Amino acid sequence: MSAFSQAYKIQYPALSDQGSKVIRAFGILNTNIPSDHPFMYGIPWPGEYLLAADGTVLDKVFVPSYEFRRTASEVVLRNFGTGEGDNSVSIKTGAFTVTVTLSSDRCFPGQELGVALSIQMNPGWHIYGKPLPEYYRAVALEFSGDLVGRQHMNFPAPQIKFMPALNEILSVYEGSLQASGTLGIRWSPPMPAPFLTPLAKTITPGNHKIVGTLRFQACSETVCEPPDEVSVELPLIINEGVPPAPKPV
Repeated sequence: MSAFSQAYKIQYPALSDQGSKVIRAFGILNTNIPSDHPFMYGIPWPGEYLLAADGTVLDKVFVPSYEFRRTASEVVLRNFGTGEGDNSVSIKTGAFTVTVTLSSDRCFPGQELGVALSIQMNPGWHIYGKPLPEYYRAVALEFSGDLVGRQHMNFPAPQIKFMPALNEILSVYEGSLQASGTLGIRWSPPMPAPFLTPLAKTITPGNHKIVGTLRFQACSETVCEPPDEVSVELPLIINEGVPPAPKPV
């Protein structure tokens, strides 16, 4: 641990869990690793705890594998509602203003960013949520492109409301809508299945763009617009991978 800290000039204290005593005490020993594995046995399930200054556990998140790891910026956005890097975009439509925010403007391949979606409806307008009849469109935010490895959005429960003009009971959002989620940046560009290999070329470091599509249907008491969508585009810098620490001489 001291060699690693010296190699990367880490200024904060770095602790080593000798014999995995703390890992076992927390009950997070990774049982998928065989006990006779010379290098990996004794590691925890990949995850994180957020602690208050008094030691209280404020939040904890564990992921199924090391393929995607959540960033510190995602933890901050999820728990405190703020990100870093001013990585957000706002778009106005006839019915609302939407703002999409990524928790940071940079990350490494294989990391997960936080996503915040904020929609402020104009007075008298609403959009739909789930469940919903198939001839209406529920609001959804989806990202696409080679950078996107996995994604998930959590929407709050909508109001169940009788709409007199439509003579139907529907799931609606009025006023404002705040949703959050995660966006995992893949290690390598997607390849055709026959050529997929763990040795595939990684995502190129440098300046990229994350493209998302917000799908929705906006209605008022007198007008119900057809299903629509708007595109959002956010900058993202992919950091170059960190080389392994040099072996001690």
